[in-house]
Amino acid sequence: MIETLEKVAELTTIKQEKDTWILELPFEICQREGFTKGTLISLTFRNGAIQGTYIKPLPEIEKFLDRVVEEEKEYFEEMKRIGD
Repeated sequence: MIETLEKVAELTTIKQEKDTWILELPFEICQREGFTKGTLISLTFRNGAIQGTYIKPLPEIEKFLDRVVEEEKEYFEEMKRIGD
């Protein structure tokens, strides 16, 4: 019997082309598995099976995002406080 979860983390489709989908892994999965937030996965139907590959963000992008978050920390905290 398949067990259902109360809360299901949704996958966001970034791009779909023929038999391949690029999906963004939910934050909860990245956190649990030790992946960087924003990690993508490529799923491809091939020869009757699904092949999956992780696409990790480039270190340069991670550093840039960390810098932006740090520089705009007050702004992000205010957005979180007001609920946006």
